Amino acid sequence: MATTYDFIERLEFSKATRLETDTATIQEMLPGAMSVTIADEQQDRNGTDYIATLRGGAQVNIDLKCRDIGCSRFWKNGPELALEDWSVVAENGKRGKVGWTLDESKETDLVFFAFDPSDCMDCYLVSFQLLRVAFRRNHKDWLRQYWDAPQQSDGWKSHCIFVPVDVVLDAIRAVSKGRQVNV
Repeated sequence: MATTYDFIERLEFSKATRLETDTATIQEMLPGAMSVTIADEQQDRNGTDYIATLRGGAQVNIDLKCRDIGCSRFWKNGPELALEDWSVVAENGKRGKVGWTLDESKETDLVFFAFDPSDCMDCYLVSFQLLRVAFRRNHKDWLRQYWDAPQQSDGWKSHCIFVPVDVVLDAIRAVSKGRQVNV
């Protein structure tokens, strides 16, 4: 059965309730960050919740992924990251839309994973592109190995796989290493 979420309520939760904590934490985790500001609505639609401005002027687009309070009751092996493979699940003859974790059009540099402090004080700042590649490479295995669930939101269903943090970080490390191509 799908969990039902209200999109506007989720957006407000991810922005208003966490703003001060998230911006301070991102600044602490990202050396050289002079400021962290909330993105505008158009940037948000392109996968950016926060923009960190570095001393040299570069801007880093950050997508916030914050789990609801109480999520730890489902964890089997420590904190889990909700990785979305379908933003809109295809059904009733309608086309689906790929989830944020696999979306090659996202203008995101880093993903900031956070939890309610009652569940876990740890947070993670990871490269979006390396996460995307790791998820693509491991998607089928993770779908078989880990808990997955649909979520209902405003008339459509999305779908996530809940993967232990350590497994995701190991997968990112694995896709970060390659072999040079001889041409």
